[in-house]
Amino acid sequence: TAGTKFKKLCLQNKLNLLDASVRHLGTDINYIVLGNLYDQMKDHVEFYFDTPVETIEIIENGYRIVCENSETYECDKCIVSVGRSGSKWMEKVCRELEIPTSSNRVDIGVRVELPAVIFSHLTDELYESKIVYRTEKFEDRVRTFCMNPNGIVVNENTNGIITVNGHSYEGDEKKTENTNFALLVAKHFSEPFKDSNGYGESIARLSNMLGGGVIVQRFGDLVRGRRSTEKRIHENLVTPTLSATPGDLSLVLPKRIMDGIIEMIYALDKVAPGTANDDTLLYGVEVKFYNMEVELDQNLESCHKGLYVIGDGSGVTHSLSHASASGVYVARHIIGEEAK
Repeated sequence: TAGTKFKKLCLQNKLNLLDASVRHLGTDINYIVLGNLYDQMKDHVEFYFDTPVETIEIIENGYRIVCENSETYECDKCIVSVGRSGSKWMEKVCRELEIPTSSNRVDIGVRVELPAVIFSHLTDELYESKIVYRTEKFEDRVRTFCMNPNGIVVNENTNGIITVNGHSYEGDEKKTENTNFALLVAKHFSEPFKDSNGYGESIARLSNMLGGGVIVQRFGDLVRGRRSTEKRIHENLVTPTLSATPGDLSLVLPKRIMDGIIEMIYALDKVAPGTANDDTLLYGVEVKFYNMEVELDQNLESCHKGLYVIGDGSGVTHSLSHASASGVYVARHIIGEEAK
């Protein structure tokens, strides 16, 4: 995105367009890539699917992996890579093994869905524009995340809590007339509060309580202080790609977060006119859980020699590309160690 004309347009409207290189696979192509990786490795690596790990134990000269089915595996080096969804399990392992951690953050917000043509001038050139806004009222950071041109909005199940996410496909047959993206407000907590993930979970559970899952609301209804109804959603100019419960997100999201999202939508409207239309749909809630940051050295090795923590579950990386790179980095480090 470096050098794009939209950088100036964003800065003129109190928005910061981040410089980033993006390669888009698409949900459909990603499945093929993963299949190819598996086919290449299956004759060299033992895979165990549907085998949840209960805990990790330290033994003489290595580690014992204890699974829920009571099977155990022993190794001299252990790499843990559980992703964001494994953050609670990672916290438990760190407590049991006395690995120091520090409190991290949680990102809470909504997924916005609008006609693809409104953002087409951005998505045609940039595909995914990462835009950051600092709110005037609270000086919180609000950012766009996971932009899906001509994509769909989907449910996501994290530890039994239903949140919202988005997909886009490479193949034309699955493209829609809508674009969706997340608007997330980053919340960093200070002492004595340490359970940032628990805070995000509580908000998501409240949404599930009120809507039986994901709630959808027209932007026009939100700013008028009224809930969306089945009738208003049905008559809406933007046809939702996810069947969600019409409701009132202001009953779910804290005022500070909601105010930040509304401010961001009006700011985006200046660079993509039509973003703040009454018919723009907001789905809630979207929560990005981050693991408490695990104390690791420069090789992503914990205080226990031979125990590495990689990916978003470490709290160190915050994206698919960074998580993947951390795996390659640790693999190279271990090969280098063994070659000495």
